[in-house]
Amino acid sequence: MIVGLIQPLVGEQKEENLNQILVQIESAVVEGQADLVILPELWNTPFINEKILEHQDEWEFMMDALCHQAKELGVWIVAGSLPRKKDGHLYNTCAIIDANGNIVAAPSKTHLLEVHTSKHTYRESDVFTPGDSVCKVKTPWGYLGVLICYDNRFCETYRLIAKDCFLIAAVCGFNEQVGKKHWKPLFQTRAMENQVFICAVNPAKANYGSYTSYGHSMVVSPDGQVMAELGSEPGNLIVEIDPWQVEKIRFRSPFWKIRRQDLTVETVETD
Repeated sequence: MIVGLIQPLVGEQKEENLNQILVQIESAVVEGQADLVILPELWNTPFINEKILEHQDEWEFMMDALCHQAKELGVWIVAGSLPRKKDGHLYNTCAIIDANGNIVAAPSKTHLLEVHTSKHTYRESDVFTPGDSVCKVKTPWGYLGVLICYDNRFCETYRLIAKDCFLIAAVCGFNEQVGKKHWKPLFQTRAMENQVFICAVNPAKANYGSYTSYGHSMVVSPDGQVMAELGSEPGNLIVEIDPWQVEKIRFRSPFWKIRRQDLTVETVETD
């Protein structure tokens, strides 16, 4: 199968953001022959709380267009994430759209970013409510898991869904400072320890004042190798993967079979 990672330049205008995404998806499918395309986190707004609130009413507008395009092109879309209002709360939600244009799942981010430095404190919970479940979806190629940005920091979250999946779509919005230090080692580790393909997608680099996006969307193999990676500029990353490689690697090194869940912790106190 062929996956297409969409790395857009996020701006302030919803029509411009959407049109850019639609053009990039069409290019990935028509020119790149992608079967599945994956968008990044919050591609309709800079990752700044006040901007998120300004763009909190765009879910239906964006979904209508993406569902129509998925059906028209016959492509599966992991629609990154967008703010979504539900039951009086605002969630950071990722829709998974099948090739018939149907939203088959819409999981929300379960771990909300919190950062404390000497210069500032940031809490994503000031605008979003966390979701309560993670999601895997059956596709024509096998089970696909979706984790939204900060969710990927938690190894136990991967353990909940990765065993049955051939691919995890990590829809992200890493900032440049953290991206330079953690982007590759984090996802190489997650891919190796779970023996799964990871498609990690970011918006292209742009400076929004208090937040600079990172880019460098990439595909990592089930044995932790970076198969392909973009730079910081807007663009598409088109990569052919073999889902059966997951079974091959898991047969060779049966981590999941050998992994023990019956261990206890012995704590030894000393003077």
